[in-house]
Amino acid sequence: MIGITGWGCYVPRYRLTGEVLAQAWGGSKAGARAAANHDEDTITMAAEAAMECVAGRDPLEVDRLYFATTTRPYLEHQNAAIVAAVADLRHDILACDFGASVRSSTNALRAAYDAVKSDEANQVMVCASDMRLAEPGDPAERTLGDGAAALMVGRGKPVAVFKGFFSTSRVFLDYWRTQTDRYIQSGDAKFITDEGIMVQVPEMVDEFLASMDLAREEIAAVVYYAPEMKLRKALDKKLGFKASAYPADEPQSQIGNTGSAQVFFSLLAALQKSKPGDKIVMINHSSGADACLMEVTEHIANFKTSLNEQIAAGRPISSYAKYLKFRKVLPQEQLNVWASPPVLWREEKQNVRRLAKKCKACGAVQFPVRYQCWNCGKEEMGTVKLQRRGEVFTFTLDSLVPNPDPPTPMVSVDLEGGGRLYTQMTDTDPKTVKIGMKVEMVFRKLHEGGGFYNYFWKFRPVV
Repeated sequence: MIGITGWGCYVPRYRLTGEVLAQAWGGSKAGARAAANHDEDTITMAAEAAMECVAGRDPLEVDRLYFATTTRPYLEHQNAAIVAAVADLRHDILACDFGASVRSSTNALRAAYDAVKSDEANQVMVCASDMRLAEPGDPAERTLGDGAAALMVGRGKPVAVFKGFFSTSRVFLDYWRTQTDRYIQSGDAKFITDEGIMVQVPEMVDEFLASMDLAREEIAAVVYYAPEMKLRKALDKKLGFKASAYPADEPQSQIGNTGSAQVFFSLLAALQKSKPGDKIVMINHSSGADACLMEVTEHIANFKTSLNEQIAAGRPISSYAKYLKFRKVLPQEQLNVWASPPVLWREEKQNVRRLAKKCKACGAVQFPVRYQCWNCGKEEMGTVKLQRRGEVFTFTLDSLVPNPDPPTPMVSVDLEGGGRLYTQMTDTDPKTVKIGMKVEMVFRKLHEGGGFYNYFWKFRPVV
């Protein structure tokens, strides 16, 4: 049986609230959506989801990584390779970028299934991540959320097995961005709704169910992509499934439309409430549609996701101006630093994969990597992976580093399992940083020296 054998998700800590938007543009004060920090992008978010997906299992078992996004940081340079390195996957894997549509996630999922079915791979990770930007003041600014989710596809003990796939393809211009567009563009809202999703998805569902010889009454849960929450009630009725099949706590209502990741978030929410034998239909729409039928297995008892906890951990961005600085819409001071591709290549193991050295004589962990023990002076070293959690040993607040959310907390952290790391702290109010604070490592952008993205590890509070 081929199905979902692993999962992970990442929801940024910040929330862009209706109240903050109302202060800038008027209108409703209701609602909120997830907003990535200034040092996040779709690579860092996908990396967080990927690390959760492989937590508790050997990452060397993963044969492929497919990265799906409409907002990849690099237009030319493989983004998937960076996500794979952060998750500490093998070098001899196939890493692929999928993009150009919110359907890239379900396209990648189908490709993962085909790879496992053909015995070309045993375990394939599919990461979906998006961070789409609406023009300031555009209604889409209230609905576009940021986030990432990952699914592992393989054999073994899946919590849900794949029973069938179905796809359609249409030329239909609803949402788009060209090479020169910074902000997402869209056509007439009524046309998009009346001739797009409200027609194309129900038609596809009818064809899909007929091909599977299934009745709507047999489906326990339906999760699907919708540009806005207000469309869901009408589409629920048009699709014709029983009322209990639609989730009452759709994640989109709390974190916004996360693009390619949205259906994965919805699936995780549905799996939380499913039981063995339940049939779940997942639908994704953009220039046609994808549908997938899954059946929940007895292994669903092992399913546990951090989705609800991450949603609950959100905190509001203090001002709309700060959000615009996060997205570089407003001008800000730039950090001009030297950076070198050869250095990034040479230090990948320690700076991306978190691999340190451990003295075989006394057990002291060496990070940054050194080959003579700082504790006993011996030179016999083994390799160890740094743990992600620790507590603040000491800190300072730096007001000189250019930062749209100043000042920058600089912390020295004693890690669980050994090692001490000095780096920046993020996702926190600098006033709350204190010695002994419990923190965890997160993969973030450090700067853009050399004209490319320089990633490194930072800390954020454990909540």
